[in-house]
Amino acid sequence: MGILKTLKRKFLKINSSFSKDLKISKENIIITGANSGIGYQLTKILSDFDNNILAFVNANDNNVINIKNERVQIIKCDFSNPENIKNYSNKIENFKPNILINCAAVFGSENQNYSNIDTKEFSSVVNINVFSPLVLIQNSLKANCLRQIINISSLMGSMSENAGNYYLYRGSKALLNSITKNLSHDLNKSINIFCLHPGDVKTKMNTGGLVSAEMAAQNIINICSKNNLNYRGKFIDSNGKILSW
Repeated sequence: MGILKTLKRKFLKINSSFSKDLKISKENIIITGANSGIGYQLTKILSDFDNNILAFVNANDNNVINIKNERVQIIKCDFSNPENIKNYSNKIENFKPNILINCAAVFGSENQNYSNIDTKEFSSVVNINVFSPLVLIQNSLKANCLRQIINISSLMGSMSENAGNYYLYRGSKALLNSITKNLSHDLNKSINIFCLHPGDVKTKMNTGGLVSAEMAAQNIINICSKNNLNYRGKFIDSNGKILSW
């Protein structure tokens, strides 16, 4: 299995080397989960192209603080209580975000069998994975500048692909998908909102992942740079393929 995963990683890396890396420049972008994984790589890449970035982290900023760029503002905010975001309502509105990328997420405990569900933990996972992105969307919309909302989801949140178990993570991502679909009906049609499954990404939440966080971040940037309104209200993968809810 280890050899097979290594070969798959090499194939994906070679395949990626033939694709063109697109750019986003001179935008105001909010990125959550900016201290690690995809969020950190997005912040790192996008900070090089005259973008202003509001980088949300939890308590730890040991990685993102090393991005020496005056255009990157770091905000420490505990998403386990979505009400904390309201402390930054004015800052978000004055930032006038054009793009919001909700990356921050937690998996929950490893044992998520139906007989071991801890409702207190479930509530915390939903707060971080669903309600905090929703509150951020609400606050970002106040500036009337938002053009794209990308909610980083997972195939584990797909109803049609559900294979059981992992109730906390699956449930939270399924709810994020549902809220995203709802918003696509209620928001101004010029705002492109969709969910994106980044693939089997190697992060601290998924140490056995096949795709590097840097590669996943670039794939997301490639999609955002095109701002394809055909994705509005859809669930897509990192190649732009529309997935089943």
